[in-house]
Amino acid sequence: MTVLTKALPVAEEPAGGPSGEPGGGAPGGGAPGGAPALKRRWPLTSVALVLGIASLPMLMPAGLPPGPGNTGLPDLALIGLSAVTLLWASTRKLPVRWPFLIPTLMTIIAGGIAAVVNQAGTLTLVKDLFVLMWAVSIANLGRDPKMLRLALRSFVVIGTVYAVVEILGMVLGIEAMSGKQLDGERAMFTFGDANYASNWFICILFVIRATRYPDRRWLRWTVCATVLTAELLTGSNGGLLALCVALLLGYLFRLFREGKAHHAIATGALAFLVAGTGVAAVTLINIQPYLDQASQMSPVLRDSIGRTTGESTESRSSVNAATVQMLEEQTHPWGIGPNQTRPQMLARQYGYVREAHNDYIAAVLERGFLGGVALITLLFVLILRCVRIARRGALTTEYAALVPRPEMFGALLAVFLVSALFYQTLHYRHGWAVFGLIAALDLFGRRDRDPAEGAR
Repeated sequence: MTVLTKALPVAEEPAGGPSGEPGGGAPGGGAPGGAPALKRRWPLTSVALVLGIASLPMLMPAGLPPGPGNTGLPDLALIGLSAVTLLWASTRKLPVRWPFLIPTLMTIIAGGIAAVVNQAGTLTLVKDLFVLMWAVSIANLGRDPKMLRLALRSFVVIGTVYAVVEILGMVLGIEAMSGKQLDGERAMFTFGDANYASNWFICILFVIRATRYPDRRWLRWTVCATVLTAELLTGSNGGLLALCVALLLGYLFRLFREGKAHHAIATGALAFLVAGTGVAAVTLINIQPYLDQASQMSPVLRDSIGRTTGESTESRSSVNAATVQMLEEQTHPWGIGPNQTRPQMLARQYGYVREAHNDYIAAVLERGFLGGVALITLLFVLILRCVRIARRGALTTEYAALVPRPEMFGALLAVFLVSALFYQTLHYRHGWAVFGLIAALDLFGRRDRDPAEGAR
């Protein structure tokens, strides 16, 4: 913690009026009457924010099982962060903004109806509120640019440190550090799930690219390479696919933002043609012998791309077929109940029992058509916020200095949208923390922001 407090800036209260906006109060940022403005440090808020971000991967540290209802250290950290955030806002007499409140309430209502109808799944509704509070806390603290700077750099510094720990754990064979699977070579770090870990490191990579921190290019590329190596060690095929799509979209978004729309369209068309050719080739050519050869080169390759046309594809197909069948057999439109896919598969004695592994199917299967509407609303709000902050010149000078490439958050959102086809990523705790960063830029960083916004 001593190292982090030296590497990360301590947030200070900006000089200004009670609105908390930079430049408020007396001319020159001073206090009324010409007295110099007092800057009060918020060490408790800063520590709570850093510890909260640091706790996000700690779902199964050292292989320890999660608590009741899959609770973990991040949930305890969130309680502290939420309390400190509310105290921080109240002492400044600032209104608490609730981004993503409407889609979350819609999700809870849909889940509540499904839980009442099926008499199961009520605990998941509490989890919906918990993940929302990650976005609420980080978004509201992001009203202060210094706190947002602290949050962004915490993600970069802590994420890089965790990547180094995972890599060293794999190299040295220390499973407590790498979280290596007992029956394979995939690194799970402290998530207990390799796909979860993959998504975390991809998030860190895109926060680095959005903030362009560290400032020195050679150091930034070194950090990116470290984080990317940690992601590849997770062996997540879905994560790798989402990463490739997001990298392409990030480049296209950058071209659009620079006014090079014709270049973006040409590059996108070429990428679509190449991807279509590749898919056609895979369907016509038996690539399994080549995958087998690659698998023999490294255990990590064996447990990643070696599963592409084998175990991984078959398991996903089995789960998708089972969930679609359960949808077709529904006798009412309210769903089977939140987080009830696995129990229902057990009750129906399916041969392959798993969670839905697909956010889109799970939303409709477990929470009915209202759950589908809630998911669409959430995605609409997220896309809208990303578009608004990514426009050229959309951010104020202070926030643009913190996030020179805000379009990277749009590319990062694509990671979640693609990954949601294979895993249930839209309930990841760190995902909602990232959504909080997006909301902070949209609510407080835009030049044309509407002060009445905040509850969507």
